[in-house]
Amino acid sequence: MARGSRSSDWQVMRRCLAIICRVQRGPCDWRALVEAVCAVEGPEAYGEVTGALLQRRVQNDLRRIREHLLIEIGFSHQAGGYVIRGIWLPLLDLPDDDLLTLAWLERVFDLQSPQHDEVQGLIDRLRSYLDPQRRGMLDRQSRSVQLELIRRDDEEICPTLLERLGHALTHRQRIEFDYLSPTYADGVPRRHRVDPQHCWFDTAYGHFYLQGWCHYSEGPSGREDCADYRTFRLGRISNLAILPDKLPPTLPPARRYAVIYELAAEIARGGVSRHAHIDIHSIERQPDDSALVHGTTESVFWATQELIHYRHRCRVLGGAELLHEMRRTVRKMSELYESE
Repeated sequence: MARGSRSSDWQVMRRCLAIICRVQRGPCDWRALVEAVCAVEGPEAYGEVTGALLQRRVQNDLRRIREHLLIEIGFSHQAGGYVIRGIWLPLLDLPDDDLLTLAWLERVFDLQSPQHDEVQGLIDRLRSYLDPQRRGMLDRQSRSVQLELIRRDDEEICPTLLERLGHALTHRQRIEFDYLSPTYADGVPRRHRVDPQHCWFDTAYGHFYLQGWCHYSEGPSGREDCADYRTFRLGRISNLAILPDKLPPTLPPARRYAVIYELAAEIARGGVSRHAHIDIHSIERQPDDSALVHGTTESVFWATQELIHYRHRCRVLGGAELLHEMRRTVRKMSELYESE
C-alpha cells in the first residue's frame, strides 16, 4: 500500500489552514476538505493515497487542528457536513473602527430592514471568531450605537433605562418595569415581568420599541398572566429593574395569527406591498384585478396598523383575532366621527 511522502511541518500547517478556511465557508463532507487542501497544496497534498487511508489523513489533520490550534471541527448531521463546534483560539481580530461599523450594521439593520437575517447572520459569525475581550468591545459599541440611534425617538428616554436595558439584552437577563399604556383608562402603570428579545426603531412612528416574552403584569386589579410576546414603547417604560434570572437558551416560539385580506383593484394592480409585520404566503389574483392575500403575523396590533393605512381599499376577512381587532378599531373610529 502506498504511504506517500512524509509532509513537512509547514505543509501540515497549510493543510490545516486550508481546512479551517473551507469549513468557515459552510458545512461540507471530508472530500470537499480534500479538494480545498489540494487547491492550496496541489494534487499530492496527501500523497498518492485514496479511500479510507485518505480519509484517515484528513482526520489526523482535524486532530492537529483541535490539539494545536484549539479549534474543534466535527461532523454535524443536522448541518450535513463538517462545522466549527468550538473555538479556543480566535480566528479573527478587527480594528476598532471595523467593530464600530459592525455595531452600526447590527443596530441599523433591525427586524424591519431588508436582509435583516442575512446581515445578522454575518455579524454573529464574525462575532464568534473574535476573542471574548473583542466580543465584549463589540457589544459595548453596539449599545453605544443604540443610544445614538435612540436620540431619533420623539420621546425623551431615561439614559439609566437604556443602560440597564442594554445590559439585560447583552447578558440575557430577565427584567421588570412599569409600563403606562394609553389603553389603561385609570392612567395607572402596570408592572410587567419580561424576557427581553430585541429593540428596534420604527421609522413610520418615530419611536423605539422593545419586544419580549411577557410572563405577567400586575396592576390595580391584581395579577394578569400573559405568557406571550408583547411590544412596549421605550418612552412609556419606567423603573426598569434587572432580575438575577438568566434567560433560557431559546425563548418560546412566537404565536402566529392568520391574516387574510382583500385589496381593491386600484391598489392590487400596482402590486401587493410587503409588510414588516405580516408574512405573506400567497396572493390570489381575482378577475376584477383585486387580490386576496393570505399570510400570518406575530402581532395582531401591528398587522392592524399596517393594513388600516389602505383605508377603504382593504377589507380584512380573517383570521379571527385580526378580524376582531379591525372591527373594534373601525367601530371606535366610526363612533368618534358620528359623535360630531
